[in-house]
Amino acid sequence: MKRYIYKLALTLLASVSLMFSNAQTFESRVIENDYGYLVYQMRETSGTGTPTTSTNIVDITFVVRYPSGAVDIDLICSTNDYNIVDGLAGEQTSGSYDYHYWNASNTPFNPPSNWTQGVWEDIALFKATGATGSGLFEVAPDGFDGRDLNWNQDNTDYTPTVNGSVTYSYPTIVYDLVWTGADATYPTFWDVAGNWETSCGGSGTIPNTGNNCVVPVVANGNYPINIGQVTGFGAHQPICDYLRINNGASMSIDNQDFASTQAIYTINNNLKNLGTLTLVPEAELTVSGSTYIDDAVGFVVQANASGIGSFIDNGTITYGSSGTAKVQTYLSNSSGAGNFDIHFVGPTVDEASYTGGGTGAFLSAFDLVNGSTYAYSWDESVANANGWQNLSSNTYEVRTANGIGLSTTDNTNHTLEMTGALITGAVSSPALTYSNNHYELISNPYPSAIDFDALAGTDNSTVVQNKYWIWDPSAGSYITRSNGSSGTQYIQVGQGFMVETKQAGTFDFTNARRSHSNDAFRETIPNELTIFARGGMDGYQTEAVIRFEEEATNGYDIEWDAEFWPSQNSDATSIRSVTEDGVETAINMFPPENLASGSMFSVPLKFDCGYTAEYILDFSGFGSFEYGTEIYLEDTQTGADWVYLNENPLYTFDAAEYQSPDRFILHFFGPTNVNEIDDVAKIDIFSSGQYAYVRNNTQESIKMIYVYNLASKLVMSTKIADGQKLSSFWVSDQVGYYIIKVVTGANIYTEKVLIYK
Repeated sequence: MKRYIYKLALTLLASVSLMFSNAQTFESRVIENDYGYLVYQMRETSGTGTPTTSTNIVDITFVVRYPSGAVDIDLICSTNDYNIVDGLAGEQTSGSYDYHYWNASNTPFNPPSNWTQGVWEDIALFKATGATGSGLFEVAPDGFDGRDLNWNQDNTDYTPTVNGSVTYSYPTIVYDLVWTGADATYPTFWDVAGNWETSCGGSGTIPNTGNNCVVPVVANGNYPINIGQVTGFGAHQPICDYLRINNGASMSIDNQDFASTQAIYTINNNLKNLGTLTLVPEAELTVSGSTYIDDAVGFVVQANASGIGSFIDNGTITYGSSGTAKVQTYLSNSSGAGNFDIHFVGPTVDEASYTGGGTGAFLSAFDLVNGSTYAYSWDESVANANGWQNLSSNTYEVRTANGIGLSTTDNTNHTLEMTGALITGAVSSPALTYSNNHYELISNPYPSAIDFDALAGTDNSTVVQNKYWIWDPSAGSYITRSNGSSGTQYIQVGQGFMVETKQAGTFDFTNARRSHSNDAFRETIPNELTIFARGGMDGYQTEAVIRFEEEATNGYDIEWDAEFWPSQNSDATSIRSVTEDGVETAINMFPPENLASGSMFSVPLKFDCGYTAEYILDFSGFGSFEYGTEIYLEDTQTGADWVYLNENPLYTFDAAEYQSPDRFILHFFGPTNVNEIDDVAKIDIFSSGQYAYVRNNTQESIKMIYVYNLASKLVMSTKIADGQKLSSFWVSDQVGYYIIKVVTGANIYTEKVLIYK
């Protein structure tokens, strides 16, 4: 009791003296600052004196209290060297409160050079530890549990008025690295220590696992833009545990100055984005924990001709009152007037204004050019327009994972932008109705690529075939993939694709099938040959695939082969192969026994073009075949020697509109025969139809070839060019067996062959 009488007398005396001197008043409070810390602050509210030197502040004492429970608070640091310490060395309890009593340690203090009256001054930063929750944190009034609320200046005690408390969520994430953008040479590079400082102003380091990073508003305007490595400043892909971007701050994951270094950024825990975060094309971001977005268009996934940004969350995504995201889709070579040339697209966000059933976007979100954008739905059961139905109502509901066709008439590139909530978690396409449609148009809903092989071949294998078709307007043809062949395994952000249904159901997407992938790539599939055809006036290109697979047959197999879909453009270039039962295919699979040693297997190719011009067939995949397998191209129009594709994979030729498409034949020869007895390579002699074939697997030069009937009568003889590996020649139009004799400088080889029509 005496203590309080003394304090009252002291306060009264001070009040009296202030009436005749530099009268000052102060306030104190606790708040949550831009880093998410609990902060004790004071400000001068009146008076003519200001705390300006290290000698006129001799004491600071205060209590921070909060409801009793599992939470506790600890000092992070005292700002400007106010030297705040825990006066009772731990948490105390009084009634329904827990509290800490804080006071300044020995002088001297080092306050700022000058306070500004009416402006709050940070005295100390605190963190809340313990269980997850929230509670009311406040400065306790003077005398709480016998503790002083005191500010001593010039040996005069002041009791600041308590002004403000905060409902504070805990536990506190302490950001040990704070972005400054202060490096003189690389002010926007993440992996530069000079761009970072500690929470209390010390020298920073390059962020790594175990570091929590915050990007505050910086006066110099130097925000993180380049996330690539800088020689001498780091040798790892950028990473941290927690990342916070404060309101008004921004960050771009980019490597624009180091194109050879892909921008790949990983957040091991949570992302709290109160500002703006941008993923430039080809940048990748993975967040292992939760993602929080609280700014209008605060998260942007950009796209351009080089690619698209990619985002994968492995926790949850939540939004503040104004938080939204934007995802772009780059559409190249939109069709010109009079063409029916479309992009397969779908919703990339749950549009903010969408009020339809489930999630998705209204058709208005796809409007690229006002008055010149055309949209189409796909319904194979409708014969008109080959299944395409024109869409005209802006309120047409495009459900998440649904696909539509999109086109403009200005013949320029466009960037489609959608704003809303990022799609994450389990997503199902609209119902696939097998009774009406055999083909359905769906789309990738996520802000990252998806693994089609896993989705179709495993997760949805009872509903759809393991194949897709994607229209490529720039090539004027369909990109096709079947059972891991051709196309690309990964389907990009916002990309629509056709699937072939097995039965009614839905195509189900899951987070587990997302993948960072920017550039389409081709896997090396065993025994797979890819044929690209390109040329003509409009730069069309198309492709066909031939593969040898254990479960395939020589005829059309719905589980393995993919039918050829003609281009939407009548003047497009096309290449396709033909099955034994006459089906034209984009992907054609045959049993591997067709590649048996010493045998020849032939596959017809059909070729069409819209212009009289020069064209190229480009073959790849030779390394996927067993060593010794040889592949030849026969051009039946020119009648020239077959082209040995293993060594000459590019074939240039002239073609004209309206020519017969039945022009090329591919010939596959199994691996070179080796004599099982003497292990010496030999010459293979065989036939197909009215022709005989000689393949020279030796180093010998063939001098002459003779053909006899079974009566030993010479039917014909021929000489071939020295060094020619494969020779073909017409024998007869009379069905029967013939003897072929091949004479070299060292040996004579003979074989009986069947000639037939």
